[in-house]
Amino acid sequence: MFNKNPNNKGNAILLVLAAMVVMSISFYYLSTYVIGQRKQVVKTKNTVNLKFAVNSALDYVVFGIRQKYCFENVTLLQNTTSCDWKHAGNVERLVMSDEQLQSLQAMAIAGTNIGPHDPDLEKLRLDKIELSLKFPVSSAHPLFPVVNSLKNVLNEITNTVVPVSSMSVLLTRPSNAGYLPKAGREVYIQAQVSLLDNAGNVIQVGRAPLTVRSQLAVYPREIGSFALVLPGNLRMDKEWNETPPADDKGAVYFHKFNSKGALGESQGLVFTSPVFVNGNINLPNDGGAQGKSAYAGVTFADRVYMGNGWILRPDDTQYAPVTQGGVADRYWSDSRVFGGFLKGIENDGMRDLGLDVLSGRSSGSNGDEFDLNKLCADLNQKSTKFEFMEASDLKATKKNEDKDPPDEDGYYTNYRLTLTNYNTFYAQKNPLPGYVTNGDWSSGSVAVDNKGKETGAIASIEVTYGQDAENKKVIVDLVRDAFITVKLPTLNPALESNLASALSKAQDDYKKIVDSAGQPSAALTDLKNKKAAKEIELKNAEDALKLEKEKTVQPVVVATPSPSPTVSPTVSPDPTASPSPTGTPQASPSPTVSPSPSPTVLPTPAADSPYQDPVKIQELEDKIQLLKNELNKLISDIAKKEDEEGKASAKAKSEAESDVQSAQKAVDRYKEIKENQPEIKVDMDNAKSWTGKTYKDRVDLQVTIKNGQNLIDSHGNRINVLSVKFKAYDGTYFNSKPIRASTPADHLQGYLNFGISSSGEITRPTVLTTTAGVGTGTDDEESADLAAKCEEYYNMINSQSFGAANWGASFSASTRNSWNFAGDVTTTAKVEYAAADRIWDSDDEDFYVKSIIKNCVIKPGSSFVSGFYTCENLTIMGGRTKPLRIVGTFIIAKSLKIDEQAIRTGITWSSIYYPQATQELRDRGVLYPLSDPGNLKKCDQLPSPIWHPMPSIQETADRMSCNVISLRARANPFQWTAVDPDCGIPVGATQTVPNCKRRLYHYFVIEQAREGQGL
Repeated sequence: MFNKNPNNKGNAILLVLAAMVVMSISFYYLSTYVIGQRKQVVKTKNTVNLKFAVNSALDYVVFGIRQKYCFENVTLLQNTTSCDWKHAGNVERLVMSDEQLQSLQAMAIAGTNIGPHDPDLEKLRLDKIELSLKFPVSSAHPLFPVVNSLKNVLNEITNTVVPVSSMSVLLTRPSNAGYLPKAGREVYIQAQVSLLDNAGNVIQVGRAPLTVRSQLAVYPREIGSFALVLPGNLRMDKEWNETPPADDKGAVYFHKFNSKGALGESQGLVFTSPVFVNGNINLPNDGGAQGKSAYAGVTFADRVYMGNGWILRPDDTQYAPVTQGGVADRYWSDSRVFGGFLKGIENDGMRDLGLDVLSGRSSGSNGDEFDLNKLCADLNQKSTKFEFMEASDLKATKKNEDKDPPDEDGYYTNYRLTLTNYNTFYAQKNPLPGYVTNGDWSSGSVAVDNKGKETGAIASIEVTYGQDAENKKVIVDLVRDAFITVKLPTLNPALESNLASALSKAQDDYKKIVDSAGQPSAALTDLKNKKAAKEIELKNAEDALKLEKEKTVQPVVVATPSPSPTVSPTVSPDPTASPSPTGTPQASPSPTVSPSPSPTVLPTPAADSPYQDPVKIQELEDKIQLLKNELNKLISDIAKKEDEEGKASAKAKSEAESDVQSAQKAVDRYKEIKENQPEIKVDMDNAKSWTGKTYKDRVDLQVTIKNGQNLIDSHGNRINVLSVKFKAYDGTYFNSKPIRASTPADHLQGYLNFGISSSGEITRPTVLTTTAGVGTGTDDEESADLAAKCEEYYNMINSQSFGAANWGASFSASTRNSWNFAGDVTTTAKVEYAAADRIWDSDDEDFYVKSIIKNCVIKPGSSFVSGFYTCENLTIMGGRTKPLRIVGTFIIAKSLKIDEQAIRTGITWSSIYYPQATQELRDRGVLYPLSDPGNLKKCDQLPSPIWHPMPSIQETADRMSCNVISLRARANPFQWTAVDPDCGIPVGATQTVPNCKRRLYHYFVIEQAREGQGL
């Protein structure tokens, strides 16, 4: 019969097998997908790291071109020493224009000292510079973050680290440079950066080499490119009419309004061309919201160039946005305190010495800085090289006197800590760790103020005291301008309890001694009992003697005299009995001699006899004498014993009282310690140069110790040494740990060991020692080290590659004479000011050049000003009804005051190179065609295009006069790239005709294009 319900067991097995096949296939494809995705993730991560590395390296190279580095090859890729016309990494040789090359060649032929150079003058200019940078580099190197990120580049297939060993840099002048558009002194450069493996081959990403290239246009940064040139600090946190302090020469105040709303609809003061500020820029305080922040009505629509300064808060601390990366704090245009730096900031790294001379801040350079320049370049190299950093030491110099008394915070000591051998502090990038302690710190406390920063430690501070098991310490990392306050844990509840118990016992012992005072000892009592017994016994003997003597003397019977004569004494006993047997029989000789009778012996009286018993009397008298002797001795012994016990009692009482006092003193001492625990504060401050810039190689340290006499161990023993260990972080450290295993364990660390007397007076150490509590060290004998000299030097020159003596001479000392060139036509003699005061009360109708003018005043009647001016003092008055437009360049020698009402009305300020300025100057008749001055529209209707290969002479003249290039030709000094003169008379020279170096100090470096392969 047919079975309608077949066995399902076989079907189940087939289903399971089918499911396993499907799952296996799924796992296969899934694993392939996961592996592929993982490869993609790794590849993406590699691309990010590699792209970051090559682009950052290229940015660094472009910066070096802008600063005219002499690149050191292989190990540092930084500005190096011995930079001259022979150096193969000298950027200035690469970016040299034809005009500059011809000038240098002519100077060398004429015998002028241009520094070491090849005899073949055609080799003064380079066509290419080839450089490399070997890895690893120190954490102080500018490219360390880039190089460090390359440690994580992985092969997406093998998951192994790709060894990136170096990077190569190639700088070249294009071979077709002669065909590129050119209008003057501009130069074109191509920069290329590649990453190399261990074999020196360019790393491949896919099939493309990992390379990035940039096309650069380099042209002079002329003074005439700026709208405004300021000689000192710019403060936007002050009122416009405040007077800067006397020591802040050249300072300018832009008015600070209470809020942005105070400007209403006005644009305020807007600079549409670059502005140069020689020093710092202070911004108003940012309260975190528009209504809570003051506002400076100034907008920098173009880039701001700084000589050598910082962006600061009103309190001169470095500026930082209210939030890190917050939406409202991402861009300068988002600023709540001013209009913003809309095209950013660029720092030259050196002040313009010519401006410092004009403002009175400096007297100029004497032109002998070349040797120092080489040393400073050497410093720059050694401050980032492992071998030199690891060989440096940490030195301390005590700044105050030992006799300095304590203030309300305790005994303070000031130190200057300096790193030697060109080394510098390097801020660590890892998050600041919390402080670390050892032992019981329950009664102590630690307060660390790192100014709210989360990273940036430059030193580790350790406060330590006590030996072995009693040692206690606290270790903390500090940033610049930070401090730690430590309340030292000297309290011990067990010790406090023991001291209280000791006091209680001493008091009890004292009470017992006091209570037992006057109580005789057993020995004294025994003596007194014996004395009493003897006194009774004596009295009984004396009574018995008295009774015996009160009896009748027994009669004596006289016998018949004998024939022989005898002398018989007559005994006359004293009939009166006395307590003491003192009577003595007296014998007197008889006057007659008679025969002596024979005596008759009488019997001894009985005990109850009425007659005296001489024997008994004698015995009693002997006994009485003996008892008196014994009694006298007992009296003497008792007196002696009482004296001994009195003294012993007084001594015991005194000792017990002293014990109580000592115990009470210990309790009181502990209470004093409890109420006044010892404290130590270690305050690390920035050390600053005369320019106000923070030194990189030194810090100031103040150590304050309060209640040092109360420093005790757990047993209450006073500790007389308190040590502060200072450990500096330099470029050999990364994330607070040494980069290389070869770095010595005690690198850049030492102890300041403070002695503490029982009164709390401090013995201040003068040097750092190698160990806590003991040891010796060496003092820092560098009163003015090279870093300080180079700080001043870089503020006195306008090129890091060369000193003034290597290219003619420095004319900075004659800055005023060099710039006092354009004034009244009738003035021929040398005068203090080339032109009289310039007062604007109407609009300019021409473009003027005046330099130097004592007072420039723009009154409300003028709404258009144009020209090149060097003004010692410039004032823009208020009371305006129309906005003010300024086209040109103003160099300020000492002061600039802009009335806040003028800012409310609106001021637009640009150089002649602002695109709109050309049309504005044409509209006002300042620019016009030479062939037809009255026909201003002709400037817009010239027949041939600007690129015409064969323009007519008349058309060329018209094209030039219709454009701002004609204004540039009116003032040669405004074509210089610094106020520090290019032309002048050297210091000490007798010549009257100035020389010109034709040297370009500063460049605009414009990146026209950037492209990469393998990215």
